[in-house]
Amino acid sequence: MSIKDKFKKNKVIGKIEQIERPKKEKSHVRKDTSTSTAFFIWSLILGMLFLAIVSVLLSINTRSTLNETNRLVEANENEEVIEEIPVESAHEFLSNFIKEYINVPNESDALQERANKLKEYMVFNDTFNNEKNPLYNLEEVKGTRQLESFNLFHIEDEGNRNLFQYKVTFKNELKTEIEKEVTKGKGKEKKKEIEVETETEEKKTSLLLNIPIVYENGLFSVQSVPYFTQIPSLVGNIEYEMPAIDLKEYNGNEKENINEFLNTFFEKYATEPVDEMAYLMDDPQTLNGSFLFEDIRNLKIYVDGDHYKTLMEVVFRDELTNIEQVNPVEMTISKNGRNFYVEKFIYK
Repeated sequence: MSIKDKFKKNKVIGKIEQIERPKKEKSHVRKDTSTSTAFFIWSLILGMLFLAIVSVLLSINTRSTLNETNRLVEANENEEVIEEIPVESAHEFLSNFIKEYINVPNESDALQERANKLKEYMVFNDTFNNEKNPLYNLEEVKGTRQLESFNLFHIEDEGNRNLFQYKVTFKNELKTEIEKEVTKGKGKEKKKEIEVETETEEKKTSLLLNIPIVYENGLFSVQSVPYFTQIPSLVGNIEYEMPAIDLKEYNGNEKENINEFLNTFFEKYATEPVDEMAYLMDDPQTLNGSFLFEDIRNLKIYVDGDHYKTLMEVVFRDELTNIEQVNPVEMTISKNGRNFYVEKFIYK
C-alpha cells in the first residue's frame, strides 16, 4: 500500500472515531412485588384479628373484675349496715315493746290502750295501720297474761331485717267464779246459803319470742307479728382434751416446801382480803371468806426453767351448807431466797 493510501485510511479512521456513539440506555426490568404485597396484607389482617381477640379477652376480664368489685362493694355495704345497727338501742326499744306485747289485760279499756301502744311500735303500712288487725283485736279474752321475766337470747341477720330472739317467761291466769253451798248458823238456826267464790288457775310458760325488726336513721320498727318457738338447748357434746405438759416432773428437796407453801397460800386465799395477798402473788385475788380451804389433791410439780409449775385440785367448802367446791388450778411459782412467790395463777 502506498503512503498516500495509508494517509487516506488513517484520515477515515480518525473521522470515524470522532463520531460519538450513542449511549445505550439501561433497560429497567420491573420486579414482581405481588408476594410482598400479599405478605403485608395478611400481616395486617392477622394483626387486626389478634388485637380484636385481645380486646375481647380484656373486655371479659374487665367485666369479670368489675362484677367482682361490685359484689365486694355490696357485701361491704351489707356488712356496714349490720355493723351500724346499735344492739343496745334495739334492746332498749324491744324491752318496752315486749312488756306491751306480752302483758294482756282482761278489760276492754285496757285492751284498747294496749292496742294503741302496740300500733306505735309496728311498721307503717296498710296491714298494721288497720285497727282490725288481729294483733290489736283480741276477741273473747277470758284471762290475763303477765310478763315474769325476759332476756336477750340471740340475734339473727335476715338480710332486709334483723330477728331478735328473747327468752320470755309469762304467767297465764284465769279467774273463775264458782257457786258453793255453805251451811251457816247453829242448831235450829242452821241454813244453807249459796256463796260465790273465785278460783284462780295459773300456768307459767317459758318460750322464745321472735321479733323481726327494721332499722333506719337511728329508729326502729317491728316488721311483722312476733311469734313463739321452743327454747333450743345450748348444751353441746364438745370433745376437748387437756394439752399435755412437756416438762420434767420434780421430785427434789423443795417438794415438801412447795407443798407447805401451797397449803398456806390457799388458806389465806380463801379468807384474807386482796391487799393481804400482794406479797404472795403477782396478780392478787382472793375468795375473801366466801369458802373455807380444805385440801389439795393430785398435786404435780414440774420444773419450768427457773420456776416450778404446779397442777392440782383445790378443795373448798361452804361453811354453812358444807357444799364442796373442787377446782383444778395451775400455778407458776418462783423462789427468791427462802420465800416462794406465785407468778401466775389460773383456774383450769
